[in-house]
Amino acid sequence: MNSQPWRTMLCRVIAVAVILFAPPSYARAAAANAPAASALPNRPLSLADCTAIALANNPQIASADQSVVSARAGLTRARSSYYPQLSFDAVEGFVGSDSPASPDGGTERREDASVVVGQTLWQRGRTESVAQSKASLRAAQFDRASTVQSLVERVASDYYAVLAAGQLVAVAEAGVASAQSHLDQVKARIRLGDAAEVEVYPAEDDLARAQLDLIDARSNVRLALASLRNTLAIPPGTELALAEAAPPQEAMPPSLPQALHAALARRPEVLADQATVEASRNSLKLATIRRGPVADISGQYAHDYRDWALQQRGWDLLLRISLPVFDGYATKSDQTAARAGLARAEAGYRETVNQVGLEVETALVNAERARERVTASAASVAAAEARLAAAEGKYRQGIGILLEVIDARVAVTNARASQVRARYDYQIALVALQRALGTLAGPEAQTAEADP
Repeated sequence: MNSQPWRTMLCRVIAVAVILFAPPSYARAAAANAPAASALPNRPLSLADCTAIALANNPQIASADQSVVSARAGLTRARSSYYPQLSFDAVEGFVGSDSPASPDGGTERREDASVVVGQTLWQRGRTESVAQSKASLRAAQFDRASTVQSLVERVASDYYAVLAAGQLVAVAEAGVASAQSHLDQVKARIRLGDAAEVEVYPAEDDLARAQLDLIDARSNVRLALASLRNTLAIPPGTELALAEAAPPQEAMPPSLPQALHAALARRPEVLADQATVEASRNSLKLATIRRGPVADISGQYAHDYRDWALQQRGWDLLLRISLPVFDGYATKSDQTAARAGLARAEAGYRETVNQVGLEVETALVNAERARERVTASAASVAAAEARLAAAEGKYRQGIGILLEVIDARVAVTNARASQVRARYDYQIALVALQRALGTLAGPEAQTAEADP
């Protein structure tokens, strides 16, 4: 029988199988998973714009994405034994031997091929392995959701910090203008003989201090922008223009019991730890199973071609049972380590629950305090501006002193700065409260992706 047709046919079959089932190259996989850098919109950026840019560019998200990919691959690997296994094998070459049976030695040509189909029908521990991988995937997905929420919170904090810094520049500029006006007024009074020349020095000192405050305020804008650019993962020095944020929506904050209940149901850190506990519990079950007896039922069919022409078929249906009698305490050590891992996961879950409770209570207190500071700072600004107007009026009439005017000017600047900080601190406090409740980043951060 001519072996060439068989050889040609099997080589083609194996070549097609290699092309169809070979995994993609690392370069293609890396290109598919690489995040695309987002171009900045040609307009002032809103908070939603900044959040979208950070989620697209920040390497923390890319790292979390790859953890999910790795966990999903682990689940696929655990499920692989549920599917039939098909393999092709071909050998062509030369074999040499030198033995007493053939003292002259010799070289033989080897041309073999085989096709094997196998199926694991049942395997002890397979269900636990899949359950462990599922739990690990959920943990990775919730960890990614936690990373998303943390990044969204940081973007909001940096965004409001930039806006606050810009408002503080305006406050400082108003302070400089007010101090300059007082200095001009003093000089005019000195020229008219209504004030002593020494009065110019306190006014000049006040102007110099106001200018120092303006220098610090402008520097703080640059620093706040640098921090925002770092969070957005865009190059240093990139020009950024931000749109003013909408005023916060007033809403009745939940009570502490309601907030705790919501946080424990939604916080991805809590859900990730729950999944980790489940994965550790299944890991302990697997370690216990591997101590024996280990059993599986499998079937296999093989079709061999010797010398590319001689066909040989075979099949088997086997029950395998293995009981390790003594393995140097390897499986016992694995069981001990798995039990310790479960205890560690349970302790981590309890610690996370306690930490979430603290964060929720702290966020509620901070939000309430920030809201009250907004109201109080507005009253403080009104009082300080009235005091300054009175001091300036008395000084113009010649019945007041310059130091009273300077003190009132400084008080107005400080009150306005406190009002700016209170307004944006309230925005940040509301974001922190949403983060504590697990509602910050929407559905993507609240629920894990569906299992494949």
